[in-house]
Amino acid sequence: MAENTQVQIIPKQTAALNRFATPLDIKHLVAQYGTPLYLVDEDTLHAKARELQRAYSKFKGPVKVAYSIKANFSPAVVRAFMKDGLTFDLTSLGELHFIRQCKADPENVIYTSVTEEADEYVEVLKSGVRRVVVSSHKGMMNLAEAASKVGVRPLAMIRVNPEVATDAKVRASYKNGKFGVPFNGGTIDSATKMVKYMMQSDLLKFEGFHFHLGSQITDFSCYTHALDKMDAFMTKMKKEHPNFQVNTFDIGGGTPVFYNDPVPTPAEMAQNHIGRLNQLAETHGIFTLMIESGRFLVAESSILVSRVVNTKEYNEHKIVIIDAGYHILLDAALLKQEYPQEVIPVVDSQDRTTGLAAPAKNTHLAGRLCDTYDVFPLSKASDMTGADVGNYVSFYNVGAYSVVFNMPFHCQTKPPIVMKDSDGKYRLVRKGTTYEQLYVEEGGDIA
Repeated sequence: MAENTQVQIIPKQTAALNRFATPLDIKHLVAQYGTPLYLVDEDTLHAKARELQRAYSKFKGPVKVAYSIKANFSPAVVRAFMKDGLTFDLTSLGELHFIRQCKADPENVIYTSVTEEADEYVEVLKSGVRRVVVSSHKGMMNLAEAASKVGVRPLAMIRVNPEVATDAKVRASYKNGKFGVPFNGGTIDSATKMVKYMMQSDLLKFEGFHFHLGSQITDFSCYTHALDKMDAFMTKMKKEHPNFQVNTFDIGGGTPVFYNDPVPTPAEMAQNHIGRLNQLAETHGIFTLMIESGRFLVAESSILVSRVVNTKEYNEHKIVIIDAGYHILLDAALLKQEYPQEVIPVVDSQDRTTGLAAPAKNTHLAGRLCDTYDVFPLSKASDMTGADVGNYVSFYNVGAYSVVFNMPFHCQTKPPIVMKDSDGKYRLVRKGTTYEQLYVEEGGDIA
């Protein structure tokens, strides 16, 4: 067992956790749905959307918040954000299907493909989506071909790779990176050549730029460097193309979420570069500022409730085994994500909680999978007090990616999801799957 899983408790950080479900709530919900069980708080979703919007209120132009639904494409989450008037950032036809089924307005969609295939763009344009981000010369030409077939002129944005150093858990901008194009390259895949084509095109209307630097960014100097590069590039484009005008400028995401150490707020993040953004607007013309977010908007809305099913102790170490595994919290294995955890006591027949025994000196939290990596790192905010068989363990801030990474490793099934609506009532928003459904899905019913 890794030594970095030793329990440390910092009360100030623990107090920041979103405990929207009481032990009594959990007792009733577990009795009805079992464990593991995801719980989502609708009010937190709305609060995060408002917080991100307010953070950029000092921008001297329109501001739109775009939700990257890859973080959590639960229809219940999508519909909640539709109430907030958010734009939806999509990257696949599957996500487009979900958005259409939820009856979201295609005007509130921005489509950013990685593969950028012509047939894909035909489906996108036929759906009514008009704002499309292209990340390559070939993708741009495929979009133009699709536009010609469908008979519409989409608003095309260019994803730029600013190639700036980014201190982030997941970096998306670096030299020769997968995403976007450099400002000037030795081939046709450069923003300079793509702007030139769009300014002369009857099939595509140039709309603006998009960049994304990474996830969980706490050093905001990378935005300063990226915006300085954008300023110089836009100045150059204005000289070369008299009609050049940026209408939408998307600076991507990166707003950090608390897991282990304190992180800056969206307002503190925006304060770093709001002045620079206003200067860009004053110099190059007012544009709509797009702020993308996936993780920040949904992470803190959700908890995973799991049950302690076994323990064992030796050499001053206690191994706590729960009925969840990294198949439903994959970031714990992939990124060593240190989700804050807390033991929730079982409520007795009189709806009273019992006292919890202090944790062993070295407590380790392990999942149910037969895999060495199925050991959950503990956050500094984790509290394993009372980690005994029968009690529950709540994983906080799991709303981003964990739900969509659910996988059937070891023939494990998807847990149900229950949402606490703004009226305080709980309702089932995703049914848990059964072993028989998994068997059929894997071809068991094919002779």
